[in-house]
This record gives sequence, structure tokens and C-alpha cells, in this order.
Amino acid sequence: MIVKKFSNEIPPPKSSDSYRILMILDHPFPSDTRVENEATALTKAGFEIFLLILSPQNGPSIEKHLGFTIIRVHVPKRRSNWMRGLSGTLPILSLFTAYHVLKLHRQYCFDAIHAHDLYMCGGALRAGKHAGIPVVGDLHEVWVSVLGLYAWSTRFPGKLFVSIRRWMRLEKKWANQLDKIIVITEDMRKRYISMVDTKVEIIALPNTINTEAFDEYPIDDEILQSHSSEFTLVYTGTINPHRGLSFLLNAMPLVLQQCNARLVIVGDGRIRPELEALAEDIHISDHVYFEGWQEQSKIKSYILASDVCLMPLIKCEQTEKAAPHKLFHYMYLKRPQIVTDCSFIQKVVESTDCGLVVPYGDVEALALTIIDLYRDPEGRQRMGENGHRAVLEQYNWEKSAQSLIEMYKGMRS
Repeated sequence: MIVKKFSNEIPPPKSSDSYRILMILDHPFPSDTRVENEATALTKAGFEIFLLILSPQNGPSIEKHLGFTIIRVHVPKRRSNWMRGLSGTLPILSLFTAYHVLKLHRQYCFDAIHAHDLYMCGGALRAGKHAGIPVVGDLHEVWVSVLGLYAWSTRFPGKLFVSIRRWMRLEKKWANQLDKIIVITEDMRKRYISMVDTKVEIIALPNTINTEAFDEYPIDDEILQSHSSEFTLVYTGTINPHRGLSFLLNAMPLVLQQCNARLVIVGDGRIRPELEALAEDIHISDHVYFEGWQEQSKIKSYILASDVCLMPLIKCEQTEKAAPHKLFHYMYLKRPQIVTDCSFIQKVVESTDCGLVVPYGDVEALALTIIDLYRDPEGRQRMGENGHRAVLEQYNWEKSAQSLIEMYKGMRS
């Protein structure tokens, strides 16, 4: 993947038939697969995409990436965290975002603002109202639900400033002010349909896999060799409470009674030390490998090193309505998976027969399901083939992106 850097180059003046979209994001990029997929798809469809990043990330203030323009404003990490944390109580993040959006708008004259994540919508709406241009809210998660799971929002001192009730009011207020809303699944779409009083268009855009980009990632033979075992289990993703990894670890002692399995956890997060301590306490640390955060390109090799992949998510509003990237990564790479009974994921896995579903919290059921797949290599192969075929036919980004492209074509006409 080649990134062209240019600190002084200014994009050409806007042509009469051009449609410029400013996306805004408050965390480092590149690393967000959804944002990159959307920006790339819209660029290929003929739109001019600018991505404003307000984050602690260092890097060139302006650069070209995969055909779209990235503009970075460095925000110290502590300040960034506090602005986000207080965004439901004090409009500091909204004012800060609106200032930078309007500053860029005076230079580039955008036709639409595209805000990634609910908490960025306040600033986008302020700027959109002032500039007289439409605002699209791209809601990557059920933010109100997730707030009840994060440590910073539920522990002192953060809990003093985070009000779930206020966030619920803001969510409804902003949803009714947005011109368009993008969500991840049909269940999430229904949630917002019931919330808005206006006839705002709401589209479901799942985190399906961009097979073209994924195919370009190299295979790391060292990863394949280092995790080769009698039976390798892999989880990829962030390590947060709602990922259900303690549930998975607690099933491992039962699994190890039947086979010499290896569990590879690829990712990082706040509760990683707690999980490492749990693995020690239940005497499975020799069989569990915490790989830490890895580049997206390496995730492919970790999945290929597995016999079975896992998604032991807890059941909450966010996970019930989520469509994680890893679901489709596992499917595309022909790996059977074991998932918990979260609504969207369960529907996909059962309808395509690409894996097995267990009730969240039933440690024995999870362990027995893992053992069943260990004893059934032919079943694993069949499920893997089923998942791969389903991605090629239905759950791929090329197909999913059409709803996004058509939405913006409608706004341009």
C-alpha cells in the first residue's frame, strides 16, 4: 500500500461537476478499516473525499492516500480523551470540531460533511448549519450502550461527567437533525427508525470484507509456523470487557483435558493484564499466547494459522446489533468459527452454516463445542468453504458499498 506524502501540495480548485465530501474522525488513521473502505469506494465512484483527523497521531499535516486527501490536526492524547469524555456534558469537542471543519470549508468548499461516530455529530451539525450543507452521521456502534461498558465512563472520575440519560437525549436530538444516517446492521437501522421523527434516510452498511484489499496482504510464514499446533484457536480484535474473552479463557481448562490446544489472542486493550492474570490463576498460561496489537496486514496470517476462530462476545445492545469485521475475515479465509448468540452474528453463522453458536456464559457448552470441532476436521472444512462462498456471493464490500454510493449520488443530483 503506497502513501504519497506532500506537505505543501494543495488539491486543485473545485470543478463545477465535483462533489466534495469532508469526513471527520477523532482517532489515528490509517487503521480504521471501515473508514478506509468507505473513502476508497466513494473516491472510485467519482467523489472527492477529504478526511479530517483530529487525534494524537503524528504525521504529515496533509497527504494523499488511496486517492483521497487526509488532513491531520494534532490533538494531544490527554486533551483528546477529555474532549471525547466530556462531549455529552460540555460541547467542547463540538465547538473544536466545528471550528476546524469551517476553517477547511472556507478553503475547499465542501458539499457534505460525513461524521464518523455519534460523538462527532454535534460538531458536524454545528458546522453544517453554519455552512448550509448536509450532514451525514456514520454510527459505527450503539454509543449509548457501549458507554456503560467502558472503564473511563463507569469509574471515578469519568462517571461523574458521563450521563447515559443525557447521551440518550443527545442521540435522539442529533439523529433528528442529521440529513442521512448510516448504521451497521438492519437491526440498528430499526433502532433509529423508531427514534427519528423526520423522514431522514437511514441505510445499513455492514462491515463486510474488501476482498481486493485483503488479497493484497502478504502471508507471514513466521506467524504460520510459530502458531502451528495440534489445534490452534484464534481470536482477533480489541480486548475490552464486552468481547467476552474471560468467558473463553474459563472454557480452556475443559478443552485442554481433551486436546493439546493453543489459544492465540491477537489484539490489545485495557483488560489485557486482567486476562493474563486469569490465565495464570487457572493454570493455562502455557497454552495462551497474547500477541498484542498487530498491523491489519498481519491479521490475515494469524487467521490462516488457526484451525478454528472465535467470537465469544457478551450479549448487550451493541453486540446484538454489531457486524464485526472479523466475522467476514474468518469466513473469507475458510475458517470455521464459534460465536455467541448475539443476534446479527448468529443469523449470519446459522444461515450460511459457517460455524457454531453457543449461549454466552455457558462455559461447558463452549468447551464441548470446541472439542466437537477438534474431532471433526471434515466438518471444519465444510463450514470454512460455506463461509468463503457466502462472502463471495453476498457479504463482500463491493456489494455492500453500493448503498453508500447510491446515497451520495442521490444527494449530488
